[in-house]
Amino acid sequence: MESQSENAQSSESVRQSLRAISADRARIGEKVTAETWWTAPAQGLGAALIIMVPALGLEWVWLPLVLSIGIFVGVEVLFRKRSGLGITRPAGPRGLWILIALMMIFFFALMISLVLTLLGQIGWVLALAVTTGAAAALIVVQYDRAYAAEVYRAG
Repeated sequence: MESQSENAQSSESVRQSLRAISADRARIGEKVTAETWWTAPAQGLGAALIIMVPALGLEWVWLPLVLSIGIFVGVEVLFRKRSGLGITRPAGPRGLWILIALMMIFFFALMISLVLTLLGQIGWVLALAVTTGAAAALIVVQYDRAYAAEVYRAG
């Protein structure tokens, strides 16, 4: 009799622990996506500034680089302060692939920006920077959603 009573208590304890873990994962996902409204546009702006760098010439190259680094670091610091979370890596494979896609888009946009600058097509560099910034912001939104979903399903 005692063993059945202990098993019932143990089973209920395990169920309560699993519910608590699930609730914690849901809260983490909510915290990540709650900050997307400002982190995504800020990171898109940082990306656009870097894509514009080649068009500004050597004497002004430092300005957008300093601004974009400030944006990226500032987003990280403010995100940690506001959410209490520090995200150091993707939560799962979907997030990883989204980051890889973002880096590929960013790399190719920077290469195209260099070529357009060499060809004297500064207007196209600006258009590319705006497009890349908007794409980066949208991809950050998708990454945050994927992160939240993968944290919730983890384990």
